[in-house]
Amino acid sequence: MTEEPLQKEHLHPQQEEKLRDLTSQSWNLELVISGAALFAVLQLPDLLDVAFDYLRFNILSHTTGIIGVFPSLVFSMMKAICYILFAAFLTNFVMRAFWVGLVGLLSVYPTGIHYDRIPFTSKYAQEQMSGKFGSLQNYIIRLDRRCNIVFAVAFLFTFFFILIAMGYLVAIIVYTYIRPLIPDDYMPFVKLLCYALAGIYLLASIILSLPAVRATPTGARLNYKFSTILQFLYWGTARPSGFIVNTFYSHIPSKKLVRNMAFMLVGFVLIMTVNLLIDMSRQNQRFLVFNGRHLFSARVDSVFVDANSYDNQRPEGQYVRTATIQSDIVREPFIRLYIAYPKALDTLLTEISKEPVWNETKPIAERRREYADWSSQQINSLIQVRVNDSLYQNPGLLFTLHDKPTQHGWQTVLMPNNLITGRNTLKISIQPKNPAKPTTIATIPFWYAAEL
Repeated sequence: MTEEPLQKEHLHPQQEEKLRDLTSQSWNLELVISGAALFAVLQLPDLLDVAFDYLRFNILSHTTGIIGVFPSLVFSMMKAICYILFAAFLTNFVMRAFWVGLVGLLSVYPTGIHYDRIPFTSKYAQEQMSGKFGSLQNYIIRLDRRCNIVFAVAFLFTFFFILIAMGYLVAIIVYTYIRPLIPDDYMPFVKLLCYALAGIYLLASIILSLPAVRATPTGARLNYKFSTILQFLYWGTARPSGFIVNTFYSHIPSKKLVRNMAFMLVGFVLIMTVNLLIDMSRQNQRFLVFNGRHLFSARVDSVFVDANSYDNQRPEGQYVRTATIQSDIVREPFIRLYIAYPKALDTLLTEISKEPVWNETKPIAERRREYADWSSQQINSLIQVRVNDSLYQNPGLLFTLHDKPTQHGWQTVLMPNNLITGRNTLKISIQPKNPAKPTTIATIPFWYAAEL
């Protein structure tokens, strides 16, 4: 039984003429789009940093383990795609601008290059240049094709960026808003069901991808339908990206295609890894990967001065990572203390402070007041503040919101009577279930010099 060749669509002469006009005039649109894309892509990394900082301090409830590392990996991947997009559109812009220059040059000299007329060169050199470079007309055509390929690859990365961004947005919505609606008693069954569905999908994809299965009509049909099940995850980019990918697949030899894809994958992973390390250094300046010092340590708070811990040194618009006081050199007889309350801290607080059952018959204003009083009492009993050797059993913390950027936290003013001229230490910890093992969240060294 012989297979019939696939039928190709035939265009009417008018359609072919219109297509030729569109392809011949596409270069000016490429220049405009590349220029606009370069400007837009340059803004994305900074916007991603702002979005990630907001997510890290206000939404994420875990900062360790896979759940804590996953957001950093995703944002590093997005920023890596942004840099690749910038390089792709910049390459296309430069190549296309050069192509326009060559086209203009050809309009001035329609016959192109005459190698036999090049002065100060031998006959042999002229022949070698003629074989190596070829005609100007052919080079213009080849350069035009390469520009179109680079432009198409850039849009493939654009679709990939949209896919990752939308997928991560859905993951955040599910984890932040839908997950809390599921009772804890049902979570093991929900996880088991998700794992089972993922296993079934993986097993089915492996079986349907086997050459022996795809060789049968039924297997080929099921393989195709199964491969299109998750197309809704492409957020409308499956069709346009399919045209680009399938065009490459049908014209590039398989070995060359695999080699190019492996090269691009390795390059992408390297860029993402470097960007991940840079982002980790940005989030925590103590994270030293390169250029370490023999006698330098930034891991212990008590022997490290962190500019983020002092209001007079922290850059405007930066989140407070743990806690902050007014200055590294305190001249006043008081300490203005602010303690950050990131969402991730709820992981610990919900374990050691169980919310009581409220009387639902009371007015809502009364219940809100009772909840606020209970929250304040819990925080002031759980958080311990030490200034040198003095312990504040009840530091008098009040709820507050820092501005620019908006950040939840607690604030108080301490009046210590044991400050010494010179170096002092402020230590903040949370008292867990085991009183013998408090959880230290910040240690801030400062210097006291009384005003004269």
